[in-house]
Amino acid sequence: MLCCVTVAAGVVPDSEDAEASLRDVLAAALDANRELARLTAELREENERLRAENAEQAAELGRLRADLAVLQRMVFGRSSERSRPEPPGGAGDAAGGQGAGTGAGRKRGPGARAGRRDYSHLPRFEVFWDFPGGGYCCPECGEPFTPLGDHVSGEQLDWQVIVRLVAHCRRRYKRECSCRVPGTVMAPGPPKAIGKGLFSNGFIAMLFTERYVAGRSMNSLVKGLARQGADVSPATLAGTCARAGALLVPLAEAVTARSRDSWHLHADETTWRVFAPREGDGPAKWWLWVFIGPDTVCFVMDPTRSGAVLARHAGIDEKTGQLTGHEDGGPRRLVISSDFYAVYQSAGKKADGLVNLYCWAHVRRHFVRAGDANPVQLKYWADAWLERIRDLYAAHDELMAAWQAAAPAPREREAPAARLEKAYTAWDDALAIIDGARKKQMAAPGLAEPAKKALATLDREWDGLAAHRDYPMVSLDNNTAERMIRGPVITRKNAGGSRNDESARLAAVIWTVTATTQMAGLNVLTWLTAYLGECGRNGGKPLTGPALERFLPWNASPEDLRTWARPPPAG
Repeated sequence: MLCCVTVAAGVVPDSEDAEASLRDVLAAALDANRELARLTAELREENERLRAENAEQAAELGRLRADLAVLQRMVFGRSSERSRPEPPGGAGDAAGGQGAGTGAGRKRGPGARAGRRDYSHLPRFEVFWDFPGGGYCCPECGEPFTPLGDHVSGEQLDWQVIVRLVAHCRRRYKRECSCRVPGTVMAPGPPKAIGKGLFSNGFIAMLFTERYVAGRSMNSLVKGLARQGADVSPATLAGTCARAGALLVPLAEAVTARSRDSWHLHADETTWRVFAPREGDGPAKWWLWVFIGPDTVCFVMDPTRSGAVLARHAGIDEKTGQLTGHEDGGPRRLVISSDFYAVYQSAGKKADGLVNLYCWAHVRRHFVRAGDANPVQLKYWADAWLERIRDLYAAHDELMAAWQAAAPAPREREAPAARLEKAYTAWDDALAIIDGARKKQMAAPGLAEPAKKALATLDREWDGLAAHRDYPMVSLDNNTAERMIRGPVITRKNAGGSRNDESARLAAVIWTVTATTQMAGLNVLTWLTAYLGECGRNGGKPLTGPALERFLPWNASPEDLRTWARPPPAG
């Protein structure tokens, strides 16, 4: 730094004073330089902090944009598991959502896929149309025309909702002889499931079907009945559901016991709202679980989403985490198809003999969302992964078909055994391609964050995804459970939830019974009417023993199954 010393004219400064003055000036300049260096360092640190903050904000903005793109796709976009066009046989989810072909030459419009349905099994009601006054006369001379017969100009489906009052008249008879028997007798009355109730068995069956199977709210049912002239209070309908639902408890218990003995279960859960729980001072979030076996559907309503619910149903000791043995004391194996919820993962890691099969449809959604989050960089990357998963679904379909063909006697039939071996090879090849791609891409630098998350999920759940090879009879995904729980979800959206604990658990009981009935291919309305009628013959009490066993689909006779599969008789 250049320093200047000004000397007044005619005055010669003393050398010591000048040296002291120069030292002071130099000291001041040094202090100024130090302060400048400190300020420069602070500015440099502030700049570094701002750069880091800007980089963090940019990354956060990128994540928010990715999440927004995913949410927009989920709310406004097409389902990631449906394709254009849908694969033959309605295998939209089973084929990984990747349809084949362009759809050229296909018919369009309602009923184009299946053609006009056959309704000849419905009751037929003929309506005759004639000219006003009947007959027709010549407009010139007035001579009447001779009848020529009727012309059927078409058939239409008619939908009539009738709420009627049924008066039960019981015949009475008087004795005419002199025998020592009662003087008068009266024919038995109708078998009422609820003895002094207002509603018939058919009404109660329709109430259950509309309320729980169709998912209508109680308010919707009350208004619908009022439109037909029947003014019924919601409390009356709720009380009827509670009393009639108690008759279904033994059926639900039998279904639950059979479900717990299944070797394979599809499992899923969803939230449920209880507005006035017994414990607590406000609405509570409960959880509705579903466990689907080969011929059973079991719903469980519980206040928690903990592993205790899975442990109770799957027969897992909560202290040891191990599967309880069979009644004969032998070891037990259990296969659970599920999503990646930690409860299922934890149970599979602890329990010997419990195998987790994770859902490939869930994995596929992660790749679809990654492509939606960053379509500029990841569109072709996501399409390539969807292609690999589609090939895996195709290989699994062939493996399942080959296994079913070879299952009766694989060693005695060479052709099915060769087909099965070839199918296993195709499966291994398709899985190896996915395995190699995930390892190579995870090691590659510069991959976008959404792609890293999708690959991390695939890597974390790989063992449960690859385990499908040993169980070709089980589907690759958990869509069975997701579709089954969709009905209660619709009810939740329409009704909001349940008023209290009892009504919430009652809903699970009714869903268990009706869903198992539907799985067996039975008409819920016909089956419920028959069961309630039998309860009426039992004095309005739940059935037990052989009478109860008859209504379980796996024990019912072929004649009963045929009867219950048909719609209820008209009138």
